Amino acid sequence: MIRCAHPGAFLLLVPLIPALVFLFARTKRLFASLGSLHGGTAVRRDRRALATKIMLRAVAWVGVVFACAGISWGKKIVPVQKSGDAVCFVFDISYSMNARDAVGGMTRLEAARQYAKALLGAMPAPSVSVVIAKGDGVLAVPLTEDLASVHTLLDVLSPELMTATGSRLGRGIAAAVTAFPPQSAQAAHVWVFTDGDETDGGLRSAVDDAVRYGIPVALIGFGSEPGADVTAGDGTTVVHTVLQAQKLRSCADRANEASAFPRRSRGALAQYIPAAESGSAYRLLRTLSADGADGTAFAYESQDIDRRAFFLLFALICFVASFVVGEAGLSARSLRQSAVLVACGLVPFVSSCNARGNAAVARGAWAWYQQKYPQATAIFLQVESDARAAQDDVLVQYAVFGLAATYLAQEEFAAADARLKHIAPDAPASLRSAAFYNEGVIAHQQGDNERAVECFKQAILADPANRDAKINLELCQSEAAMRQAQGAEKEMRQAGEGEDDSALEKGIFTLIKENEQNQWKKMQSNKKDDGGIDF
Repeated sequence: MIRCAHPGAFLLLVPLIPALVFLFARTKRLFASLGSLHGGTAVRRDRRALATKIMLRAVAWVGVVFACAGISWGKKIVPVQKSGDAVCFVFDISYSMNARDAVGGMTRLEAARQYAKALLGAMPAPSVSVVIAKGDGVLAVPLTEDLASVHTLLDVLSPELMTATGSRLGRGIAAAVTAFPPQSAQAAHVWVFTDGDETDGGLRSAVDDAVRYGIPVALIGFGSEPGADVTAGDGTTVVHTVLQAQKLRSCADRANEASAFPRRSRGALAQYIPAAESGSAYRLLRTLSADGADGTAFAYESQDIDRRAFFLLFALICFVASFVVGEAGLSARSLRQSAVLVACGLVPFVSSCNARGNAAVARGAWAWYQQKYPQATAIFLQVESDARAAQDDVLVQYAVFGLAATYLAQEEFAAADARLKHIAPDAPASLRSAAFYNEGVIAHQQGDNERAVECFKQAILADPANRDAKINLELCQSEAAMRQAQGAEKEMRQAGEGEDDSALEKGIFTLIKENEQNQWKKMQSNKKDDGGIDF
């Protein structure tokens, strides 16, 4: 599928039409007068050469416009470094989850609640969102690191939270996929707590779509295969429901077979995990990337193939050919000369490894400027790997700095600071100055004003022309003086805070928590009854 990032760039083609009309009209009048004076084949050859020259330059302009428009087609699988994990819990709250055949004699929904709470306690630095699925999928808790709201929702999970009938797990997974912010630095995961019973058959396609986006999906099964009877939503109909283990396993296997992504070291992208199985929680937690030493891991993303380089190269060839044709006409010899000239001009780009590295760094910087941080990270990682293999130390330093700048733009201060530490003391002065400047920014963001002052001083020593470092140094020094002046006032304010304020804050917090619980109990869906049995 052909995509266009900047369709407004095609407006640049509008002036091309009147320009061509004007040039061809002028050329016709010019050669009409020359033909009446001289005649012969020479005039016709020159006329043909000039017209071809105009058309080649017009085509070159079209190539530049297409490059500016950001035309892309095709897909490629690229490695992307992620920091931390974002997990979306999808809870099936249909009436079949009220069947009392889970471990310990609990209902399936009660078991899912306890299982989820245990996972929350064992997850390292979790970012969690919650989707409830019944007749539809509703994002109940957006992505957050404050687990109090998640626990509040877990305590009130019930089929009565939504009045829509049936069980549509596919819509719940679709809502979970859209809950993750685009181009997030965190690795996305979807965990579905269900018995596999559904009324619309949308689970399989939803899992396929999530895996196609590179998002791992874990289907966690609750209940038993012998099953149990449960009362449907009408309060009278009794329905026998079982754990659809084979169906859930089949959905996961099919999604993995259709996936174009490489198999991960931590397991397949789609998995079925029975909740009652020994070690199931460990298997689930093992799929996270944040259990590593530095909380980072590589994931794969499907990205469009950018064709800017293709259109720019096409425009360059047409532009160079227009000079040769304009000077020598359209003879076979001139065409050979044009081909040789274009080939010689492209030799440095094709044969030089350093030129490839420089071009890759430029592409990474352009992706960073467009805020395409996952793409920029992948480019800089590849440049660093290639440069180390070629023992090009200078290019390695620029790739490391590019990675650090990309992490800093995503507010991943720890990862950025770790990369900046690898900038060598013999790196170019401007690069060392920029590295010290970024370290100062990180230190200031982390509240370490003294270290920020020292880093900005080092940036100025490395490159006295670094004006930004001088400005930030003055700001940090002024901020330190202001903090000292405000110290006494802050102590007075803290001394004036009494126990009554603390008691008032606790009362307000208790009231807010009670209102949250009442809100979940009163939550209703606007979906209409589909007329089927609600289980």
